[in-house]
Amino acid sequence: MKKKILISAYAISPFRGSEYGAAWNTVTHLASQHEVWVLYGMSDNFMGDTQTMRKYVQDNPLAPVHFIEVQPGRLAKAITLLDKAGLGWFFYFAYYLWQKKALRVAREVLRTVDIDVVHQLGPIGYREPGFLWKLNKPTVWGPIGGMNIINPELLKGKPFSTKLKFRVKNAINHIQLNYSKRIREAFLQADVLVAATSAGQQTIREKFGVDSYYLSEQGIVSQAFLDESKFDHINQQVQLVWSGSLIERKNFSMCLDVLAKVKQNNWKLHVLGNGPLKEKLQQKAAELNLTDHLVWHGHIPRPDAIRVMSGAHLHIITSIAEDNPAVIFEALTYGVPTLTIDHCGMGNVISNQCGIKIKLGTYASIVYDMSAVLQDVLTNPHKLVDLAQTTIVCAADHGWDKRLVQLNNVYDEAIQLRERRYNSSPKLTTLTA
Repeated sequence: MKKKILISAYAISPFRGSEYGAAWNTVTHLASQHEVWVLYGMSDNFMGDTQTMRKYVQDNPLAPVHFIEVQPGRLAKAITLLDKAGLGWFFYFAYYLWQKKALRVAREVLRTVDIDVVHQLGPIGYREPGFLWKLNKPTVWGPIGGMNIINPELLKGKPFSTKLKFRVKNAINHIQLNYSKRIREAFLQADVLVAATSAGQQTIREKFGVDSYYLSEQGIVSQAFLDESKFDHINQQVQLVWSGSLIERKNFSMCLDVLAKVKQNNWKLHVLGNGPLKEKLQQKAAELNLTDHLVWHGHIPRPDAIRVMSGAHLHIITSIAEDNPAVIFEALTYGVPTLTIDHCGMGNVISNQCGIKIKLGTYASIVYDMSAVLQDVLTNPHKLVDLAQTTIVCAADHGWDKRLVQLNNVYDEAIQLRERRYNSSPKLTTLTA
C-alpha cells in the first residue's frame, strides 16, 4: 500500500557514494512505490553545502519526492568552521543542532501532511540518533552502524597517533553505548530498529534489550554483469584490485604485507583511490619489491573505476573497521569475488559463494592465511573463474527489488507496533528479527 514517508537523510547526493549514495538510492527506490518527504542538510563536503543537490532537484524534479533543505543555524555554522579546519570531532556538536532544527521542520511538515511513517535514515552512525521519534508517529531507525569495537590486532605496526585514535574511539563507544540516556531513549522509542551488521544486532540486543533487523545501508543499483572475456588470459596474469582511500583505517599496508609473502608472480594489483598515505605506501611497496606488480590509478572518474573493477578477477579488502563499504557491492555487481577478513559488514555480505573470508586472529595469522589463499588461487586460477560464476548469482540477493520488500515489511511492522504500543501497553514490544 502506498504510504507517505518522512525521511531524515542529512547527507544525500546522486553523484557521490558512501552515505550520500546510500541515502539517494533508498529515497529514489522508495519513490517508485511511495510519496516521500526528505529532510537533508548536505550534498557536498560540509554541513550546509547543498548547492549540488539544489541544482539537481531543480533540473530533474522527481514527482513523488519532496526534498526539503534544512540549513544549519548560526551556531551550527560556526562550529562547522572547526570541522572545515580539520577538527572533525566538532562535527557532532553541529550535527546535534542540525537534528534539533530538522525536528522543527518535520513538525511543520506534519501540520499539512498526514505522514504514515517516519524513517531516521542517515548517516548510519548511532552517536547522533536525531529526534524524529518525538513526532508520535510510527518510527523506523536504521540501518544503524558505527558500533564496532576495533580489534587491537589490526592496529599492529600502526603509528602511535593511529592507535590512540582508535583506542579513544573504542572508549567513546563504550561510554555512549552504556551511559548515554539520549541514545538509549532513541533506541527504546523507535518502533523498529534496523542494524547495518549482525554484530550491530548483537550490540543492540546486549545494550538495550531490544531486537533489530539486519539490512546493510548499501545495495546493488546497476544490472549485474559478468564480462567472461576477462578470463581469456587469466592463466598468464591474475588481475587483483584494491579500492579505497589511502588512510590508516582502510589498511592498505596489510595488503602489501600479504602480497609480499606470495611466491607466485603471475599477478597485478590495481590500486583505486588516493590519500595522504600514498607516498608512504609506495615507498613500502618498493621496499617489499612489489612496485612492478602495482598499478596506482589514483582517484579516477567512476566509469574508469568501474572498468578496472569489472576487469578484475579478485577484489581484496583489508579495512580495520567498516560497516558496509560500497566497493564490495560494486565488486558483486561485476561478478568479482572478494577476499576479506571475516568481520564488520564484509563478514555478513561475503559468503563462500562470492568470496573468501579469513578468520580474525592475530595480525601475523591474518597475513599468513590471506597470503596462503592468494598463493592457492594464483596457482589454480580456474578457481576464480568458478567463483565468479557464483558471485554473479549472489549479487541478486542484494538487488533493490528485495530491499524494497524488506523496507515495506519494516514500515508495516512499525505502523502495527505503534498501534499496539499506544492501544494496549506503554512498554515497547520487542521485535523478532
